[in-house]
Amino acid sequence: MKDTLEIAKEFYINELNDYRLYRELAKKAKTESLRRTLEHIANMEKGHSRFWRSFLERRGEEPPRERRRLFQSFLILLGNFVNPLILVSLLELGESNAYAQYYRFLKKKGGDLSGEELERLKGIILDELSHESTFREEIERLGLSNVRDMVLGMNDGLVELLGVVAGLSAVYREDPVVVGVSGVVVGVAGAISMGVGAFVSVRSQRQVNESLLEKERIIAELTGKEVKEARPDGENELRSALFTGLSYLVGVVFPVTPFFLATNSIVALGFSLFLALFVLAFVGGFVALVSGISIRKKVLEMVLSASFAAGASYAVGKLVKLIFGLNLEV
Repeated sequence: MKDTLEIAKEFYINELNDYRLYRELAKKAKTESLRRTLEHIANMEKGHSRFWRSFLERRGEEPPRERRRLFQSFLILLGNFVNPLILVSLLELGESNAYAQYYRFLKKKGGDLSGEELERLKGIILDELSHESTFREEIERLGLSNVRDMVLGMNDGLVELLGVVAGLSAVYREDPVVVGVSGVVVGVAGAISMGVGAFVSVRSQRQVNESLLEKERIIAELTGKEVKEARPDGENELRSALFTGLSYLVGVVFPVTPFFLATNSIVALGFSLFLALFVLAFVGGFVALVSGISIRKKVLEMVLSASFAAGASYAVGKLVKLIFGLNLEV
């Protein structure tokens, strides 16, 4: 377990890096409103870094030397080509949000802080929650909320189809084309299902929100009270369905393609597994990179999950073949 000072040093460096990141992204913003928002967040992060510097100095500890991290430079470089809000959206894919880290610190190490420091830390947590909410609203307003859905949808399609072709490979060892065609059918059906599901979900949520707003208007009219102006819903059901379905299909391509090129299903499965794990490792590494979490942990998590799905599905295929006495070898 890291001691309080070591954790504080990490927080100091993280806040300093976040300050520089948002400051640089602000320079690349295309609109004045986004530039101001990013500059506001940058100054907020700068204030947080000063808190942790003061926290360390009060305890006779030298703040760590400032160092620029690889993911920070990478994001700043990407900011030249893509909307900074997309980068922020991808960053939220990470598992360790600043507010969550600070809240855990508050609960575990709160006894080591003075009353003034406790109040300041609570304010920092609220700041982090506030700017995440601000980014979320901007992302929805500009129609960029589907970026994360695309990444996650692709992962879903990749892992699910890897399991499908693994199971079918155990049954059709000598007929990879059958496995490939079956994978395409399952993949297209899955993409349609995912797209329709996203359409229904987003549309239903919007209808519920409209119904609640209508009730509030009626109550306001009858009681003479003012109704709060509703923030427009940035999610469009058609766009959500399209993004979800297409991203799922992209994930299908990698595990299915080798079965149309190989002469044996087991050989094809080997290439399929390699491609799927490579893509998952790349995506997991990217998510970890932009989120500041452990790359090794995230990549290992995604690779092991996909490997388990493939192995379990292959075992099920072998079991089904044995139970039903299928002899499909040519």
